[in-house]
Amino acid sequence: MKKIFICSLFIGIFGISYGQEFTQQADSLKNEGLLMPALQKQYAALAQNTSTETYYKMASIYALLWTAQARDSAFVYLNNALKKDATLKVLYDPSFLSLIEDKRWEKIEDSQLSKYESENEFIRNKTFARELFRMIIKDQGFMYSGNIERKKYMQNGGFFSTPAIYPILAMEEKNHKENTEKLLNLLDKYGWPTASQVTEYAAAGAALIINHTNYEIRSKYFPMLEKAFKDGEAQPLRYAKMRDRLLVEEGKKQLFGTQWKFENSKRVPHPIKDPEYVDKRRAEIGLGSLSTYLKERFDIEWKIEQKQ
Repeated sequence: MKKIFICSLFIGIFGISYGQEFTQQADSLKNEGLLMPALQKQYAALAQNTSTETYYKMASIYALLWTAQARDSAFVYLNNALKKDATLKVLYDPSFLSLIEDKRWEKIEDSQLSKYESENEFIRNKTFARELFRMIIKDQGFMYSGNIERKKYMQNGGFFSTPAIYPILAMEEKNHKENTEKLLNLLDKYGWPTASQVTEYAAAGAALIINHTNYEIRSKYFPMLEKAFKDGEAQPLRYAKMRDRLLVEEGKKQLFGTQWKFENSKRVPHPIKDPEYVDKRRAEIGLGSLSTYLKERFDIEWKIEQKQ
């Protein structure tokens, strides 16, 4: 009996390990834009080890395929993935842009918001929260395909590898315009969204969208974001990004190092005021070191000795 148990345990561990290997391969293929091969690897992972993570990743790949049949599959796997999930992650995951106009998405919103409230605080303005979540997805939704092509753009010396990128860029622009119009109307109706009203995740969407507009709109609404941040109702990174962006647009040096540009085909930060004290300023508002942030987010090497 003991030998049988040990053997079963070994087989189970082996299956999980094998499944994880397939999942890693699938992630790599997805990052390269190879969705169908990635999906095949996820099926192989699922055959070795049924997990909510694999269901979720399969749902995201199906959603990125954009066909009606793929959307049906995406909802099937997504509902399986979310059975025991009480987080709001799915509601602002840009992989699911192709799903948000489907009535089935409303049921997912209802379910996740309800489960979240049962384990966390009550969401005071769910209507506003829903709109913000959808706007985040629309803002970021084409980033997957767009960023793959932008990477190739740099590798190809300043040329896109396919003309398919241009309608994607046009759709990004359309989404940004629609988001801006909708958000400004909501801000006039409800004021700046705070974490206690719509959750921290949804509130971050307002700053994200405003930051993707223009200087006139950013400068008009930044004081509202700044007040929310000082009241502990807004994420420090969103505050830092908009503050830095406004400074750069005014021809001044940024404070927190969140804004970068291309120089000789490489990303570099815009000039930073007293760069040897940037980590001190970042820590004061609740952010980690700049070198770590730049490396992890943009693969930028930045090494300036810091002072306190």
